[in-house]
Amino acid sequence: MGKKAKKSREEPIDRERVAEAAYYARKFGLTKEEALRILKDAYTPKPLASSRDHSKRR
Repeated sequence: MGKKAKKSREEPIDRERVAEAAYYARKFGLTKEEALRILKDAYTPKPLASSRDHSKRR
């Protein structure tokens, strides 16, 4: 038997984020979907910069 394909699962959108997106949509003339996407991109954690050279941190 083969493995099942992983389904991409969207996280549920909370009311606070929807309200924030609606505010920015009105303020900047965006659609709610565009504002939600921008907010989602802004809140995603960014990977930490790997510091290979620890000798500089003294």
